[in-house]
Amino acid sequence: MLTAITFILILFTAVMVHEGAHFLNAKSVGVPVRAFSIGLGPVLLRRRWRGTEWRVCLFLIGGYVDLPGMAPRVDENGNLQHPDEGMAKKKIGAKLWVLAGGIIANFVLGVALLTAVVMLQPGYRMYTSGADVGRGSEVMSVMPGSPAAQLGIVKGDRIAAINGVAEPTPEQVVKVIQQASELTITLATASGRRIVTTPWPPKNDIAKSDSGQPLLGVSVSPVFQGVALPQALAESAWFGARVVPEIVRGFAQGFAAALTGHKNTEVAGPVGIVGMVNQATQVGMVAVLWLAALINFSLAVFNLLPIPGLDGGRMLLAGVVALRGRPFKPGQEEYVHFIGFMAVLALIALVTVHELSGLIHG
Repeated sequence: MLTAITFILILFTAVMVHEGAHFLNAKSVGVPVRAFSIGLGPVLLRRRWRGTEWRVCLFLIGGYVDLPGMAPRVDENGNLQHPDEGMAKKKIGAKLWVLAGGIIANFVLGVALLTAVVMLQPGYRMYTSGADVGRGSEVMSVMPGSPAAQLGIVKGDRIAAINGVAEPTPEQVVKVIQQASELTITLATASGRRIVTTPWPPKNDIAKSDSGQPLLGVSVSPVFQGVALPQALAESAWFGARVVPEIVRGFAQGFAAALTGHKNTEVAGPVGIVGMVNQATQVGMVAVLWLAALINFSLAVFNLLPIPGLDGGRMLLAGVVALRGRPFKPGQEEYVHFIGFMAVLALIALVTVHELSGLIHG
């Protein structure tokens, strides 16, 4: 149940932010919005306010805005004519601004979510900054009866130094323990600093690793320093920009695999996303925010692809019309967008079928 609620909340938020940006950008250039729908399917509630019909529909998994001038009009004889209102009257710059609104909004939301993740759990900076940002090692657990337990080391102690190595990484801690003839460890504890020393390895029997090396009896993880909001924001924005080529390559490889029947490890359909949401909810809120950020980045890039029916495809055809200096025949552009949109739906359905087949066959 928690997985379903989290999945719907992530998807609903991403779509509402996307459509809300289209709404605001349209208003900013003087394009009226006929309707703003929260949800899809049958309309449950509608209310007109400030020239827009606000709708609440049955299935709260998406939404849409209805902009005039995006489709041909029908004259009194039933013939299609070029639209003469709204988006159709705007120049290319205004059109691109409206069409790009959702893409920009999903990217900005992804940056905001990622910034929150970095502020809450600085360890994620190893992904956003692309550098080793750990400083020192923190004791995560202590084996009962181990040398560490006998030395009074407890969970939460930070290893400030070991045998002269200041702020050692977990890898350095392991290396020192394997090579030392004596251990001198400086601990940063809740009550202050404390130094413990012991011959190494002790003469009494202790646990050993598979390779025969003596074990101190602790598990350690890197200590990541907190970061100020401006730096977290900058690192998150840079991460979002940096992953765009990787996401595009992933979409290309994933859809190609789906079409050829090969194993798909790049693109997740609804089933795959639900699985990732389930894993994230088991880890905690920060993992859910991390996943939501990645989903928003992916939605931004996906909608930017120059595929008819998507925002990127609409931007492409709007640019073609501007270069031609004249519009397509009434209905032609809409037909191209319909074909593109159906092709996208077919690809998503194909990915979903492969995911279900993988589940069925283990």
